[in-house]
Amino acid sequence: MIADTLGVAYSGVQTSGFQLAMKTKKVLTGEGQHVIWGTRETANLPGAVFYNSLAVSLTDFDEGHRKAVGHPASVVVPVALTLGEYLKKPYKEIIKAVVTGYEAGTRFSHARLPEKVNSYSTGRWGAVAAAATASYLLELNTGKYMNAMSLAFVTSPAMQGGSTDVSTGSMAKEGVAWAAQSGLQSALLARDGFTGPYLFIDAYNDVDKEKLLEGKQEDWLINSNYFKPFACCRWLHTAISVAMQLKRDHQVGIGEIERIEVHIFERALKLIERKYPENVVQAQFHLPFTLSCALLFDEVTPRQVTEANLRNEKIQKLIDKISLVPNDSFSELFPDKLASKVTFFLKDGKQISLSGDAAPWDADMPPTDEELYVKFAGLTGEKAESLWDSIFHND
Repeated sequence: MIADTLGVAYSGVQTSGFQLAMKTKKVLTGEGQHVIWGTRETANLPGAVFYNSLAVSLTDFDEGHRKAVGHPASVVVPVALTLGEYLKKPYKEIIKAVVTGYEAGTRFSHARLPEKVNSYSTGRWGAVAAAATASYLLELNTGKYMNAMSLAFVTSPAMQGGSTDVSTGSMAKEGVAWAAQSGLQSALLARDGFTGPYLFIDAYNDVDKEKLLEGKQEDWLINSNYFKPFACCRWLHTAISVAMQLKRDHQVGIGEIERIEVHIFERALKLIERKYPENVVQAQFHLPFTLSCALLFDEVTPRQVTEANLRNEKIQKLIDKISLVPNDSFSELFPDKLASKVTFFLKDGKQISLSGDAAPWDADMPPTDEELYVKFAGLTGEKAESLWDSIFHND
């Protein structure tokens, strides 16, 4: 997971959003001593955490967890690696911090009362994950640990709510960079005695307290995460995978398709702001665009989700053929399952359909090490072998 997250950061630093954010780095964070991954730039401790987390989030290629309904690693890994370096912690302790932060953040998100959830943006709970990660490395006692978590609870990015955080193309994405920085800051303040609303769980009716602890000591949640083969919102992955399989199994050429109908849960449809996405972030959450990329190029990576392809006539013509249909039964399965059904209506009058309810590279069908390395190498280039080796053989 650390390797996958680091690899994705290498794609994030290439985006226009990251380049724009870097324009204010000198003013916001200074030079510092901590490397911003995938660049020759450095920043101070909170600055490196911010920019590394931002890079991870920008291409939407990072891992996630079904119970979190979001991306724990995007906030946990930048804090663990950067703070761990600052504190000169052994690599084994950094890995333990990743596991700890992942567990706390995922549990907290999963335990939120459904009626209180108006946004699934990772930033809404990510600061808690970041604070838990930092608190472990800082070796805080129980009282300071709780104050760190409670400070993170009140300073997490609120985000706008609903799906508009991302469907409009906001470069803030899900607010993970702000959450990572806020969680780190919360732990550092708590270390020195700064207090938060200590009873942030007991005194607020925001989480199910029993659900927060269920299954504890049975396993670590990091063992049931998912990885992404496609650089887009996870909610779109089942439909993309089904469409690619349909094309492959029936050897369908793009020119043979009259139109495409996709039945999917209603939440995914709310991510679409316009018929054609106007920027790369919109494109990452736009099912017709990403589905068209998959059918035309047989992959959806940052190489396809680009500014240039927003104006690609072949993609736009295929988008014109796609209709999306909300499916009530699929909506009832969400977010536990991401069910979709794709039908190709061919020019010869034939119809072929395929359904699925599981996205590829999920916890019950994880990628092989080779598949993850291929993804990693595609993102990190000539540095891939040495980077991969350093992650898995770091003493």
